[in-house]
Amino acid sequence: MLFPRYAILLGTTALSCLACHPKLPAPGPIEQPSGEISIQVVNRNRIDVMVYVSHDGIRNRLGLATASASTQFTLPLRILGAGHEYRLIGDPLGVRIVVTTETLFGQAGDEVIWQLEDSFARSTVVVH
Repeated sequence: MLFPRYAILLGTTALSCLACHPKLPAPGPIEQPSGEISIQVVNRNRIDVMVYVSHDGIRNRLGLATASASTQFTLPLRILGAGHEYRLIGDPLGVRIVVTTETLFGQAGDEVIWQLEDSFARSTVVVH
């Protein structure tokens, strides 16, 4: 006789606990920032330069900027951190120097022109 009472009591308690806790809404997809940054590297030097983007302590390779030529890269905004801060790093092949820009803040649709001069110390960066 005690078993049916305990079964009813246990069932009633379980149903009341489930009724008190509503279902949580299913998590929706996480919004990813869309857009791209267009990066043009104008290499006026006689040395090929490997171009990297540095953000949040991570260094990603964009590609090779050929000597005496202009090279176009696109950088998806989603790979940058929440602050969208980044630096461009140029590593000339066969030379033990590194060329960097100051810290840049990316926004969708930015057009960056990085001009690497014959003397890397005179290089400039412009953001439109």
